[in-house]
Amino acid sequence: MFGSNILEIGIGLMFIYLFLSLLCTIINEAIAAKIEQRGKTLLEGVKNLLNDPEFTKLAQDVYNHGLVCGVMEGLTDLTKANRLPSYIAPSNFALALIDILGAHGAGRAAVDQKQGELELAKKRSAADRGNSALGQAVADAQIALDRAKSAANDMEAKITAAGEAAAKLKSLEDFGKIREAPAALQAALEAGRALASEYPNPLTSIENGIEALPTGHTKQSLLVLVDKTKREMALVKAEFRTAEQTVEKLRLNLEGWYNDAMDRFSGWYKRWTRQVTFVLAVFVVGFANADTIMLANRLARDSALRTSINAAADTASQKIAGDSSRTQSASQALLDESEKLNLPLGWVNPLANGQKDPFAYERVPATPVGWLLKCFGLLITILAVSLGAPFWFDTLSKFMNVRAAGKLPDTGQSASS
Repeated sequence: MFGSNILEIGIGLMFIYLFLSLLCTIINEAIAAKIEQRGKTLLEGVKNLLNDPEFTKLAQDVYNHGLVCGVMEGLTDLTKANRLPSYIAPSNFALALIDILGAHGAGRAAVDQKQGELELAKKRSAADRGNSALGQAVADAQIALDRAKSAANDMEAKITAAGEAAAKLKSLEDFGKIREAPAALQAALEAGRALASEYPNPLTSIENGIEALPTGHTKQSLLVLVDKTKREMALVKAEFRTAEQTVEKLRLNLEGWYNDAMDRFSGWYKRWTRQVTFVLAVFVVGFANADTIMLANRLARDSALRTSINAAADTASQKIAGDSSRTQSASQALLDESEKLNLPLGWVNPLANGQKDPFAYERVPATPVGWLLKCFGLLITILAVSLGAPFWFDTLSKFMNVRAAGKLPDTGQSASS
C-alpha cells in the first residue's frame, strides 16, 4: 500500500509536469509562428550552406526560384513581406540549385564548345587547304562562335542585373516587396536555359556555374559532389550512360547534401526551443506556484486528489495511445482532463470562498526557511518542465503501464494448488 501511494504521488507529479510542459509548448509554438522562427532558422541554414551571409547571391536566388518561392505565403501581396517557408523539399532545393548553376554556366559552356568546334575546323582546313567545303566550315564555325559569345554576353548582363536587384534587399522586411530580383533572375534563367538547350552539355554548364562561385566551402562542397557524380556514372556502362542520368545522379547527391544540412538546422531550432522553453517554464511555474515539494506533500495527504489525478492520467494516456497524431491529441486530451481537476496550483486557493485556506502556509510561506524550500521546490519544477512535454509523456506512459500491471502472480505455486 505504501509503495502504491508513492507510485501514485509520482504519477500525480508527472501529470502536473506534463500539463505545465504542454502549456509551455503551446506558448512556444505561438511565439515561433508569430516571429517565423522556423522559417528564419531554415533561412540562416541555407545562407550558411550556400555561403551567402548577406542574402544577396546564391541563397537569395534559390529563395526567389519558382520551386521555392511558389510555396511562400503572401507571394501575391506586394505590400507585405513574404512569410518565409518553414520547410523546403530536398528535391525542390536540388532542382532549383541545378537550374541556377546550369543557367549561370551555360554561356561559358556554349562558348567553349563553339571554340573547340572552330579549332577543329581550322585544323582540318589547314590539313586540306584545297577543300573549299572545309573553308566554309571554318567560316560557319566562326559565325557560331560569335553568336555564342553574343548570347553569353547577353546572359552575363542579365545575371549581373539579377545580382544588382538582389543587392537592394536591405532587410528581410523587404523580401517579397521587391519584385526586381525574382524578375531579373527569371530573365537570366530563361537566357541560360535557351543556351543550354541549344548547346546541350548540362554537367559542364553546372561545373562552370560552380567555378564562377566565390571561393569558399560551398564551392568546394559542390565540386566534390560533381566529382562524386562522375565517379558513380563511370561505373555505368557507356551505352547506358546519358547526360540526363548524370544530372539525375547529381540531383540525388545534392539532396543528400541538403538533408544532412537539414539535420543540423533542426538542431539549431531545437536548441532555440529548449532555451525559450526554459524561460517560459520560469514564468509559468512561478505564476502557477507549482512547487514540487508542496505538490508532493499535498498529494501524500489528500488521497481523493491523488486518486482523481491518477484517474485523469490513466484516461488521458488511453486517449493518446489510441491516436496516431500524438502531439496534438496529447495536448487536447490532457487539457480536457485537467479542466475536470482541482489541481493544487496558484498562490491563492480559488475555492476558499473567503474562508481560511488550510494550505495557505504552503502556498505562501511565512518564514525564511519556508521561502527557501519554496524556491527550491519551484526550481525543481522549472527544471522538470524544461525537459519538455514529449519526455514527460513517455515517462508518464511507462509509469501508468507499471501501475496498470499491478502485482505479478506467484509463479512458484503449482498449477494443481
